[in-house]
Order: sequence, then C-alpha cells, then structure tokens
Amino acid sequence: MAGRGGLLVLQSDWQESLRDNDTSAWVMYKTLGRQAEHGKVGGTNPSSAFTVQGRTERTITITYTPTGRSTLFVAPTQTFSHIHAKSVMSLDVAEGGLAVSVCAENKLLVWETETGLVRRTLEGHLFDAYSCRLFPSGVVVLSGGGDMQLRIWDAVTGQCPVVLKGHTGAVLDTAIVERGRNVISVSKDGSAKLWNCGAAACVATLLTTESVLNCCAITDVTGSIDLPPPAEPPSELEYGTAGKVLLAGADDGQVHLVNVAGRAVLAVLPLGSPVLAGCWATATLAVLGLADGRLEVVDAQTLNSRPLSHDSASSVESIVPHAGGVLAGRRDGTCQFYKLDGSSSAQLTGSDCDPIYRIAINSSHIYAACRDGHVRKYCIRDLGAV
Repeated sequence: MAGRGGLLVLQSDWQESLRDNDTSAWVMYKTLGRQAEHGKVGGTNPSSAFTVQGRTERTITITYTPTGRSTLFVAPTQTFSHIHAKSVMSLDVAEGGLAVSVCAENKLLVWETETGLVRRTLEGHLFDAYSCRLFPSGVVVLSGGGDMQLRIWDAVTGQCPVVLKGHTGAVLDTAIVERGRNVISVSKDGSAKLWNCGAAACVATLLTTESVLNCCAITDVTGSIDLPPPAEPPSELEYGTAGKVLLAGADDGQVHLVNVAGRAVLAVLPLGSPVLAGCWATATLAVLGLADGRLEVVDAQTLNSRPLSHDSASSVESIVPHAGGVLAGRRDGTCQFYKLDGSSSAQLTGSDCDPIYRIAINSSHIYAACRDGHVRKYCIRDLGAV
C-alpha cells in the first residue's frame, strides 16, 4: 500500500502561469511529518527534482524524481464565481443539467451546470442550510439545516410542499433511498432518522448516539450480504429499505453501520478521530474521511476497518466515489483521487489553499464547492484512466 507516501502539490493556477515558455509554476513534495521540498516547473532553470512527463491544455503530469512519485494535475474547465458570494458549503448535481448549492449566507440556489445561470432561489430555512441533494429525478431538492428541519423543494417552481420535523439538533447530512419515497437524515442531536416524503412523517429512528453525527451514506448489499430479517413487518410508509446498510460517521470518531430495514446496528467501529465525510466506494466498502487527515476503509462484510491513506494531516471535508476509488477534498484545498489500494495518482487543482467543502459528480463532470465562493467544474475525461 502507498498510503503513507508523499504528496505532490502544484500551484493552483498553474495553467495560467505556464501559458508562456519563460514562466514557471511552483511545486512541492511533502511527506507527513517531514519538511516539504519546494521547486518549480517550466521557465528557466526548472528544479531538477521535479520533471514534467506530459502536458495538455488542462492537464500536466509531474514526477518527483527522487522517489518516482507521479501525479496528474487537472485544471477546471469552468470556474463559476458568480453563483455565490460566500463559502459554498454543500452541492449536488444531476444528469439533467441542474445543480443545487448553498453558501454561508444561507442562499440555496438551483442553477444550470452548463452555464452557471441561477434558475431559482429556495428560501424557507430559518437558519443556515448545511446539506442539499437532488433526488434521482433531477428536479426535486432535499435540504437540511440548522433549524432542525428537512425541506423538499420543487426545483422548477421553487415551491416547498414538504417540511420534515422531528430532530432536536441541526441536520448535517442526508441520504436518499432509491428513487426518494424515503430519505434518511443525521443530526447534531446524535440520531439518524428514516422519513417518508409523501406523508411528511418520521418512519423510524434508526440510530441514537451521544455524539454529533456528521455524515451518512446508504448502500444496497443485496446479493453480497445476507442481512438479518426485520423483527417486525415494514411500515406501510417504508419503501426500498430491504438490503440497505447505512453508515453514519460521528464526531467521537466512531462509524456506525445500520441494517435499515432490520432497525439493527451491525457494527460500531472506533476510528480515533472525528469522522467528517464518508461514501460507499463499492456496494460493501465504505471510505471515511477523518479530521486528522486519514482515510479509512470500512468493510460491511467483515465489519472491520483498515487504513487507506495518511499522506496529509489536513482534515477530509468531502468524499465521493469515482472509478473504483474515491475523490477526497481537504481543508487545505487539495482534491485527490485515491484507489482502494491506497495509491494516489491524480489531483484536481484550482483552490488556492481554500477548503473543498463538497464534491459532486455526474457522468461527465466533477464539481467542487470551495470556501472561496467558487464552484469549479472538471471534465472526467481529463482524468483519463486513473
């Protein structure tokens, strides 16, 4: 495993700096716990420790010669700087051309992924909104916020026909079950709840803890894991929960795996640092991002965890699955691709040390929400066969 290997970092606007033959961009190689080595590529007298292996309009591959470590750096195709004026805290995109995002001034906006044109402002949360997602239809939005409510919006009209109440703390993250007749939320109150959207009702409290729950994600393990059957028949308000496993990451460093239909906790695994982000990279393997910079893999089959990577001390703010691995956005502004063996060979650039708070992905592009108020859009093709 290359999990503790060094990390290459390149100047955020390298594609502009290297536009002329006589200009250069800074680059550094850092290993956890050691002083970073700085250098430059391009221009006159480039550093011998860093060599350029290939270059296109939006990509550059750099190798740190002493170790042979190479990284493909990918620049954005578009940077949307006009959508939000403050830190973009959450983001989601759909295949149909719409995106939803929310910033630190509590502006929940629906916009076009092609142009960045804002189509709707969704107003109704009493305090900050911390999470927003698009349903699989691409035209319905789920949001959760500091007012302890979840809201379901029509992205076309901007109307909010459903408000879900029951948490006693801010709603920090959500997950959508299949097509969205049911959704799940986690909260500062330490609970995970299953909701029916049509009836605007809480179906069940799936998990109760004494710690803040920061993140959640759901997977279907049907055909991979035989889950114990429910002790009672499912509620008439419950759809598509059979075979589903929920992960919930807590501020006390524990990750919880829950049999949704069975209402049973399968495992509680201590990871040793607040769990800030998580996703299912495969049907049975989840990747968790921790406040101390570590990435951990949790296996729903063995109910064990293992280290994936610890090449940075910067906290992991967001994780999404991609190409059999994960993209991890960090507080220091790096957004790195990791394979499930811990190796890492690609990085999205553009943020100048501003945290990447949320990453979203569809079939053609990756979108990164940043503290600088920008949403950056990357072409998946530019990452090649990572």
